[in-house]
Amino acid sequence: MERPAETLAVDFPEPQFRILDGHGELAVAEAAETHAARPQRVTAIIAALCEAVGGEPCDAALVRRLSVGTRKWLLQHVARRFAADARWFEARCPSCSKPFDLECDLEHAPRKPAGSGFPVIEIVTSLGPRLFEAPNGGHEEHITDIRPDDPRRTLAGLCGLAAEAEEEADRFTEHELVLIDEALETISPAVADGVDAACPECGREAHFTIDPLDFAFPPAGALLRDVHILARAFGWSERDILSLPATRRRAYVALVATEAGGSARRARAA
Repeated sequence: MERPAETLAVDFPEPQFRILDGHGELAVAEAAETHAARPQRVTAIIAALCEAVGGEPCDAALVRRLSVGTRKWLLQHVARRFAADARWFEARCPSCSKPFDLECDLEHAPRKPAGSGFPVIEIVTSLGPRLFEAPNGGHEEHITDIRPDDPRRTLAGLCGLAAEAEEEADRFTEHELVLIDEALETISPAVADGVDAACPECGREAHFTIDPLDFAFPPAGALLRDVHILARAFGWSERDILSLPATRRRAYVALVATEAGGSARRARAA
């Protein structure tokens, strides 16, 4: 008996964002800075920022059911809430190690839609026809948790829908594992995560990945500094400050800074 697929049958669903306040910002900042594996951090960030995805209420469990390509696209999408104008990045040549500026527009990154039948595909194996589901965030997290010696075989077991999928994965040949891997890649949605460019110093061409986790999300220290400033100025609690919409919190911080600057000028004049 086969189990039902867990991967959601959506490739590029429209996200509905939560109202961005300090609690959401802090959750995102802490997730981006934690030492957890990347898939776990991506899950936490998307769940913290999205109220709904494709019309379904969003939480960590839902984000884990999204395909790997869908999650990558959503991470790029939510990153624009913090770095909407980011187009220029510093790259480092893998050949000569020289840094150089690289332009990349993630907002219009090319996308490949899901294949026919997504999220399920049938593959003919030596054990007979078998159904597999497109890899999702839960599969990513599981693999990073256990760090298998043979990731393709482990993924075949996780994505297989047969009742004994994990046991059957041990019996697939290397050629079949390649076929399964290629078929899952074909059916899964994908989005470009960087650009191909030549190093202006040595001319070496390479693919440069632009990861939102490296640039988009604010550090927790900046938010805690806002909390400290407003707590000292108004005596508000941390909870009350974090509950403010982010734009209003920053406006209050700017007012405090303006007032402090005016006081300093008056003191010097006296």
